[in-house]
Amino acid sequence: MDIKTGRDWGLFVAGLALILIGFVLLMVPGLTLVAVAVIAGCMFLAAGVVDAYAYFKYRRADGASGWALAYAVCDIILGVLFIVHPLASAAVIPWVLGIFVMAYGIFEIVAAVRMAHDLPGWGWVLFTGVASVLCGFAFILAPSTFALFLGFFLMVRGVQMAVWGITIPRTTVRIAHTH
Repeated sequence: MDIKTGRDWGLFVAGLALILIGFVLLMVPGLTLVAVAVIAGCMFLAAGVVDAYAYFKYRRADGASGWALAYAVCDIILGVLFIVHPLASAAVIPWVLGIFVMAYGIFEIVAAVRMAHDLPGWGWVLFTGVASVLCGFAFILAPSTFALFLGFFLMVRGVQMAVWGITIPRTTVRIAHTH
């Protein structure tokens, strides 16, 4: 059986990139919310355009409903609003992302507890899950701290990914040799 014996350098480099981005967010928190709003706006706009194109191109072939087009139009409108009014959009983003980050953290905590015996580095998963829940609460309770906590969250997640990039393949080989 062919078993990968090297490190996952892609995961390691992605982790280092998240650490760097988190550090930048900690150093320049004032621009973070506006930048996130503009990026989110571009993503909504792109998704809406692609969805509208797909609707018109494939509606007869797969019987797409009008709801798919309505969803695309909503994405386009939301994208334009985020781009045109990034300051107003920036005021909402901490609450929305706070809910998302809390849910993400809860999933990580549950995964860490369920897979404690099978998952190498499960303690990091538990740690990042708890950190995510705390950051999510902070986003909701004190939106002005969003950039700082987002920077912290990205740095913690980056450390987790970098550690996994080095440890998981080595552990996988060790488990494979014991069976």
